[in-house]
Amino acid sequence: MKRFDWRALARSTSGNVLPITAVSIIVLAGLIGGAVDIARAYMVKNQLQNACDAGVLAGRRAVTTNGFDSGAKRQADLYFNANFRMDGNTVSNTRFQTSSDETGNEVAGSASTRMSTAVMNLFGKNSIDLNAACMASMSVGNSDVMMVLDVTGSMGAPISKMRALQAAMKNFYDTVAAAKAGSNARVRFGFVPYSSSVNVGRLIYDLNPDYLVDSYTVNSRVAEYVERSFFGFKWKEFVGWTYQPVSDFDYATYKSFRPVTTLTGGTDRPANVTSTWAGCIEERETVPAASFSYSRLGKMTPGGAQDLDLDSAPDLSDDRTKWAPMWPEVAYSRAKLPQDTSGSKAGGPCPAPARLLSEMNKAQFDAVADSLVPTGSTYHDIGLIWGGRLISPDGIFSANVNERAANGGAVSRHIIFMTDGNMEPSTTTQSSYGIEALDRRVTGNGSSSQQVARHNSRYLAICEAIKAKGTHIWAVAFGLDLTKEVHRTALANLTTCADSGSVFKADDAQQLNEAFQDIAKEVGELRIRR
Repeated sequence: MKRFDWRALARSTSGNVLPITAVSIIVLAGLIGGAVDIARAYMVKNQLQNACDAGVLAGRRAVTTNGFDSGAKRQADLYFNANFRMDGNTVSNTRFQTSSDETGNEVAGSASTRMSTAVMNLFGKNSIDLNAACMASMSVGNSDVMMVLDVTGSMGAPISKMRALQAAMKNFYDTVAAAKAGSNARVRFGFVPYSSSVNVGRLIYDLNPDYLVDSYTVNSRVAEYVERSFFGFKWKEFVGWTYQPVSDFDYATYKSFRPVTTLTGGTDRPANVTSTWAGCIEERETVPAASFSYSRLGKMTPGGAQDLDLDSAPDLSDDRTKWAPMWPEVAYSRAKLPQDTSGSKAGGPCPAPARLLSEMNKAQFDAVADSLVPTGSTYHDIGLIWGGRLISPDGIFSANVNERAANGGAVSRHIIFMTDGNMEPSTTTQSSYGIEALDRRVTGNGSSSQQVARHNSRYLAICEAIKAKGTHIWAVAFGLDLTKEVHRTALANLTTCADSGSVFKADDAQQLNEAFQDIAKEVGELRIRR
C-alpha cells in the first residue's frame, strides 16, 4: 500500500477553497455582526441622549422658588423614563441622575445604560456600555415687561390676595434675573397699577406739561349766600350748596403738583380744602359708542375716540386731545341735571404711580411691588390703555421704549395683565371718565345697564391694538369663581385679550406664583447644552 504524501498535499494549491471559505465566513460574520450591533448602539445612544435632554428640560421647567427640589427632580425622572422606553431584553442597568446649581437655573443630567449585543456575543462581546450627558438652562434675551396690575379693592379682601401678588411679582423678578445672570441681555420692567383710574400724571407732566389742560369743567359744588343786614350792618349768610359743573378751579397750578385751596369743604358751613394732585388722570375725549373694534390695518372703529388712540400726542391748541388731572377733593355727584341742592362726595381713589420701562435691581423692583395698595373699582380698559401707551414703540413714550440696548440686539415686548375679577365700573364715583351719571362719556345717557358691556368692548379693542404692535399679552385670572356668570365672562374676555395659549387661571397664592413663574420661563428661553 502506497504511503500518503502529506508534504505534497501541503505544497499543492488545489483543494484550499473550503478552509479559506470557512475562515472568510467567520471573519465576515464578525464584521456584519459588529456593524449590526454598532448600528443598534447608535440608535440606543440617540434615544438615551434625547431622553436625557427631555429629562433636564422638564426638570428645569419645574424649578420654582424652592430651586431644584424633589418635585422638580421627579419631573425630570418622569420625562426621562417616558422618552427612554427600550425593551428590557435590549438594555439593562439604565440610570439617570440630575443635579443643579444653587439657583436652580441650570440642571445637569447624566444617563447610562448597557445594551446587550445581538451578534457580537458569539465572539465574547456580550454588551456595550453607553453614556450621555445633558444640561438645561434658562437664558433671556433683551426683554421689556410691562405689568398691568388690578389693584382694586377686591385685592384687599382678603388682604392675602395682595400679598400673594406681591410675592409672585418678586419671584418673577428672581427667575428672570437668574436667567439673565452672566449675559449681556437687557431686561426692563414697567408698571401700570390700575383701578378706576391710573396714576400717570407725573409721567405726562415730565414729558410735556402742556399735554395737561390748564382749565377743566368738573362736577363739584358752589357755596350759596344771601346778603343780610341789621341796623346798617351787612353780611353774607351761607344758605346751602348748589351741586353743579364748575370750570374755574385752578388746574394750571394743580397740575404742577403744587397745593391749591378751594372753598368746597365743610357741611354746615363752607370750609377751605387744600389739595395737591396725586397724579391720577381723567382721559381725553372719547365717543359713547356701543362697541369698538380694532383692525390689524391700524384702525379703531368707530373713530374719534382720543382715549383709545395709543400713539397720538395731544394737539396743544385743542383741550379735547389733552388729559386732565383727576381732582377728587372737589368732585361731587348729584341726582339732577344740570344742578341740584343736594349731592355727595364722589372723588375717586388713586392707585400707586405707573412707571416707565427701566432696568431695576431687586431692591427697586421689590419697592414697587410693596407700594401696591388695593383701592377703587375695576376698569380694565384704563389699565390696558396705559399699559399699551407705555410700551408702544410709536407713541409719546417711544424714546423710552425704543432706547437701544447696549448689546444691539432686538427686544421682545410683553404685557402681563393680572386681574382678580370682572369689569365693575361705577356711575356715581369719579373715574378716568369722570362721574358717568353726569358726564356720560361712555354710556351717552348715564345708564349703568350699558356700562359694563361698553367698557369690556373698549378693553378688548385695545388688546387687539396692543398685539398688532408685536407686544405679547399674557393674562392671569386670579381667584375667579366660575360658578358666577360674570366671572365666566371675565375669563372668556381675558382669553380673547391675550395671545393664544397665554392665559393662566390661579385659584390661590401658590397657583398665582406658578402662573408668574410659567410666564417668566416663557419670557426667557430654556436651552439645551451638551
